[in-house]
Amino acid sequence: MTIWAISGCSNGLGRCWTTSIIEDRGDTVIGITRSANGARELVEEFGDRFVPVICDVTDSDALARKLVEAAERTGAPSRVVTAAGYAQFGTLEDLPNEAINAQFRTNVEGTLNVVRPLLPLLRKTQDPRILVVSSMSGVVSWPLLGAYQISKYAVEAIADTLRQELREAGIKVGCIEPGPHKTGWASTYAKRCEIGPAYDAEALRREASCGYPIKDAAASLPYFWAMFDAASMPRRIATSSDFVDLAIADAHSRINDWRLSHAG
Repeated sequence: MTIWAISGCSNGLGRCWTTSIIEDRGDTVIGITRSANGARELVEEFGDRFVPVICDVTDSDALARKLVEAAERTGAPSRVVTAAGYAQFGTLEDLPNEAINAQFRTNVEGTLNVVRPLLPLLRKTQDPRILVVSSMSGVVSWPLLGAYQISKYAVEAIADTLRQELREAGIKVGCIEPGPHKTGWASTYAKRCEIGPAYDAEALRREASCGYPIKDAAASLPYFWAMFDAASMPRRIATSSDFVDLAIADAHSRINDWRLSHAG
């Protein structure tokens, strides 16, 4: 039996992945959530296969203590998934620094707060793996999502840095870049700042909507499991083929920009 630690386990992709880990693989999940109700529902559904850690990922000291306590009860996790996060909408001109800082604290510092206290435990396990959850907004940018994109670009850097720093320890690190899924990401759990009068708000909203099909959360599962079932953990995986085409075109454009800036 494999033991997992997953943040953001009570809703969205984190809930979908937690369910699959327990139901499809019979593994145990140490689940990190702020929601006592969400934790209770998961315990009622899965019993001792789900070990709740009720804590905000921004509370580094409390989270570290609770994760170690949970691992003492279950054994050391060999799989870590950082799915906690939210989206902040608004133009970078209109967003107050407090909103940007809050986005960074949850999405970026929260990612590190989950990973760091578990590293000594991961070093003691077989084939330890960390899946850092980014977004297609960690690769390509749209208007009104600046704060979120800043945080997810940073999450991409976390994954790339950890991969190099933990290589000698044998800890594999991958990054998943979800496309649009029916998770409440842009509605129920999002935060919004009013768009100022200097902007055409409707035009920005239309541009911010990527127009890709919004799939059920379960559509992410083949990509999620590819990260853990492959003998060599992929560096990154995106869950939308439409987005992959856009990202490749954007990468080629950047390459051309660099080449032109040094031509001759």
